[in-house]
Parts: sequence; C-alpha cells; structure tokens
Amino acid sequence: MYQTKITGDKLYHAVSSGYGSPIETFGFVEKGETPMSLLVIALSSCVTMCIQGYYKRKHGLEHFDMETVASYDDGTFELTIQLPAQLLAETNQEALRDYADRYCRVKSLLREDIIVSMMFEGVL
Repeated sequence: MYQTKITGDKLYHAVSSGYGSPIETFGFVEKGETPMSLLVIALSSCVTMCIQGYYKRKHGLEHFDMETVASYDDGTFELTIQLPAQLLAETNQEALRDYADRYCRVKSLLREDIIVSMMFEGVL
C-alpha cells in the first residue's frame, strides 16, 4: 500500500508527508513542481527503474549510466532513454519497451488512450 498526507495552506500550494522528504507542489511550474510534473517524474522514474531491472535480469548488470528525458503534452508522454552505445547495440529495443510496458506500475495506471512513446539513444 502507498499512502501520503497532503496539507494545503494557501491557493495552489500543497505539501506531502509520506515516505522520505516532504514534497512541495504548486499550481504553476514557475514556482516549482506541480502535480502534473510529478506524474511525468513518476512515469519516467518507473520506466528508468524497469530498464535497470531488465539489464539486471537479462545481463546481470547492476551499474551502468543512463538518463531518461521526459515530457508530456496533449495526451502523449515522450521519453528519450539514453543508454551506453555498446549496451544499446546489443539490445533488442522492442524487448526493452515490452519489459517496461509489462513492469511499469505507473504506466499501468494511465488511461488506455494515453500514449507513452519510448525512444532509445546510444551515448558514449
């Protein structure tokens, strides 16, 4: 079970208390994180961890550099996942997508008409 307590003290301002440090959210990105930006963070973090899990299960790798850049607009999440070039060259990208689709719990909570596009790039 996941749980949190949210307190609000003024218009468009909330603070969570749950696991770890409190998270402060605002109604506008100019002031900090918003509930929507936290959803983008949650999805891209979950996909990142799924990719890490894939490489641990399939190749025994626990440490490698990667980066996920994510955005959301008009019903579409776009994730660009950067992996070491050599690692990506040896990987079936469809298998990575399928693994993330199967194991990303955040993605499974999204409506079916929401598009999650995952693109992979190899970096040195």
